[in-house]
Amino acid sequence: MENTYNKKIIGRLEYISFPDFGIENIEAKIDTGAYNGSIHISSVEEIEKDGKMVLKFRLIDQDHPQYQDKDFFATEYSQKKIISSNGESEIRYIISVRFLLGGQEFISFFSLSNREALRRPVLLGRRNIKKHFLINAARKFVLGTN
Repeated sequence: MENTYNKKIIGRLEYISFPDFGIENIEAKIDTGAYNGSIHISSVEEIEKDGKMVLKFRLIDQDHPQYQDKDFFATEYSQKKIISSNGESEIRYIISVRFLLGGQEFISFFSLSNREALRRPVLLGRRNIKKHFLINAARKFVLGTN
């Protein structure tokens, strides 16, 4: 049985930061039904750079306050078939991302997905949180900002 005594309680929504992308305290939905987390991208493509294939992407939409008119690159990435909450499957890019939650730093996998039709630009799945947190679905923003 897993030791739950050392785990922090989080709410169904929390603030998350991605220091490598210059994003601070953006709202994330906690979703135990999802395995990996997901970050909203406005564009993504594989390109050749310096003789190697890399992933080029832009995070968030232009109308979001934390949008940066900037391309980000990942040299290590994979693709995976993901079934979304509406039951449709799609191939998504998966990257390893450093993030802050409750002032603690973690590294985990996130898919890059168009989440413009959804309320929150970031989703944290159970793989991102299972070793460190328990969820109280009745609460929001328990951990505060990073």
